[in-house]
Amino acid sequence: MDWLHALIAGIIQGVTEFLPVSSSGHLVVYNALFGGGGSNLVLTVFLHFATLLSVVIVFCKDIRMLIREFFSALLDLIKGKPNFKTPERRFLLMVIIATIPAAAVGLGIKMLRLDSILENIFTVAVMLTVTSVFMFLVDKLNKGKYTEADAPCSTSLLVGCLQAVAVLPGLSRSGSTIFGGLLGGFKKEFAIKFAFILSIPAILGAGTLELLDVVKEGSLGIAPSSLAVGFAAAAVFGVVAIKFINMLIKNNKFFIFGIYCLLASVFAFLVGFGVIHS
Repeated sequence: MDWLHALIAGIIQGVTEFLPVSSSGHLVVYNALFGGGGSNLVLTVFLHFATLLSVVIVFCKDIRMLIREFFSALLDLIKGKPNFKTPERRFLLMVIIATIPAAAVGLGIKMLRLDSILENIFTVAVMLTVTSVFMFLVDKLNKGKYTEADAPCSTSLLVGCLQAVAVLPGLSRSGSTIFGGLLGGFKKEFAIKFAFILSIPAILGAGTLELLDVVKEGSLGIAPSSLAVGFAAAAVFGVVAIKFINMLIKNNKFFIFGIYCLLASVFAFLVGFGVIHS
């Protein structure tokens, strides 16, 4: 794989990881049309960690605060004086609660070997329709009032459950978590921040599992310079995608993704029924 292919892969990963269009769903449709792509596992790992860096860059202040509060809360627990009443501690607790469902579902699929569910073209078509509905509703949910200072933990559990269900290809992880936050009464700015910070353990978990596979494989299969190009492209375009979503949600323009996902759903159904083929 040369640097140009790595560059293109990085751009696609950086954009689709965060835009609510389901990168996994698009991959399933691509494989159904062309019989799979031969992507490099090492590059995939690097691109996942690059998009993780994108979130860290955009929300660095909040992430530093959460790391500091994590160790502080741990120390308080050891002392027998747990305290989760401050806005910072509540935010930390919400992230932990919301991470549990996705972690449980991910491990369950891995242990039960249900990966085939994640490769079904009709699952993609249906879930893209669901994503479309979520995106049309996002623009209507604009009266939220909660931030980390007063948001109920039940809403973080709702967001976490939607992230867990978003393991299904075609159901956008970012779209589902943003929708869940707004549905639970989060302010738009907080819904965006919570959704993307919540992506950190999800991306880190997926990247770690892939990294273990890379270690087993034992070879790179790609030039280090190409890895660097792909990593940089994914990180830069990831930042651009996050800022683009912030702009659209403030201007009630999420219906654009609703239209796109609806058209993509129709396309996936046509591919599944063999009307469209390579």
